[in-house]
Amino acid sequence: MSIRPILTFPNSILRKRAEPVKKIDDDIMNLIKDMKHTLTEASGVGLAANQVGVLKRVIVISNAPESDIVAYINPEITNRKGKRSVSEGCLSFPGYSGIVTRSISVSARYIDEAGGKIKITASDLLSQALEHEIDHLNGILFLDHLRDHEKLSSVNPEYRPHTHDINVSVKVQDNKNKSEYNKKLYTKVGIDDLKIALERADILKDLEQSND
Repeated sequence: MSIRPILTFPNSILRKRAEPVKKIDDDIMNLIKDMKHTLTEASGVGLAANQVGVLKRVIVISNAPESDIVAYINPEITNRKGKRSVSEGCLSFPGYSGIVTRSISVSARYIDEAGGKIKITASDLLSQALEHEIDHLNGILFLDHLRDHEKLSSVNPEYRPHTHDINVSVKVQDNKNKSEYNKKLYTKVGIDDLKIALERADILKDLEQSND
């Protein structure tokens, strides 16, 4: 079990569609173990295989701090109900968040690690995480769901909003002079490329405006 580096935007792998898992073999089980370990290190909610450079339809999600991390193999959304605006971040965009539109609840099916076929209905954070991570498997990023008038905010981890809150106003500390990142999870090149790409796309709010 090891930590796998997390790819950051605009790495092209994040825009590729993952392939279905045909057999749950040792490679897939090792991938799942590594993804769980990586998610724990990142203190994240979810992680897709694309984000660690593997184009297989595998995601892992931790629905609560005290819960076990669950692996979902070949997951798919079968039904969506309602719409809500929520604050959302992504491990491939460390330190940034934005307001996106997600479903109030979803129904989904997947294969578990033992090969069992599972059907679930989810709401709140789990619903949001399932939509977010399955989007990853289809090459879709949370950036694509930003509301038309919204831009990304730079968020200090100490003040990161809960991802299931609705109509969140993002609180930001001025961290312009800080370049801290988890070197177990990210490369300096990846972090630098992310910031450059976001600035070029003109989707970043500046910190002074976010503090108003």
